[in-house]
Amino acid sequence: MEMEELKKSLQYVSHKVYNRGLTQATGGNISVRLPERDAILIKRSGISLGEVAQEDALVLSMEGEVLEGEGFPSKEFRFHLGIYLERPDVQAIVHCHPNYAIGYACLGMELPLPTVTAQKILSHVPVAKSALSGSLELAEYVTDTFRQNPGIKACLMENHGICAVGSDLEEAYNIATLVEDTAKQAYIMSQILANRTLEKANS
Repeated sequence: MEMEELKKSLQYVSHKVYNRGLTQATGGNISVRLPERDAILIKRSGISLGEVAQEDALVLSMEGEVLEGEGFPSKEFRFHLGIYLERPDVQAIVHCHPNYAIGYACLGMELPLPTVTAQKILSHVPVAKSALSGSLELAEYVTDTFRQNPGIKACLMENHGICAVGSDLEEAYNIATLVEDTAKQAYIMSQILANRTLEKANS
């Protein structure tokens, strides 16, 4: 895929993440590995995913240096680079703040997988430990989670959000939506079970 096509795809997926309600304000960030280059394309800092334009995509070296574009990269660029270095199969990353998944993340709970679809596609969604946004510690915790759980397609980030990966931006986006919808389904199931337990106790 050529650079301009990748920039268009990053813009398109950024808007989909925001319009789907998977993040708020200027939170979240998206990146994609550049083919045949030791670099990635990543959203610049300070812009809402709902307003990302092609010129908001920066070319970043694997050492974190801005090679092309204006502005600063997303403050979470370190864990993006960490995942790419750890997982050569990962070509794209979507980090966002979806509400139901964050509920489980804030409790430090791995994502429940109530459906056969989630079990087959996600298999296991662990939790990365909490640290300050943009910190080296957070980058280490997220990268470690992917290192210690080979093959995972997503992780929850305690008190923060989720990180989904894929072979391209669309797949990473689809994984992010599956994580959030699975969290919603798990929550609904837990409420139904709680109501049934209450009804039995009162009968």
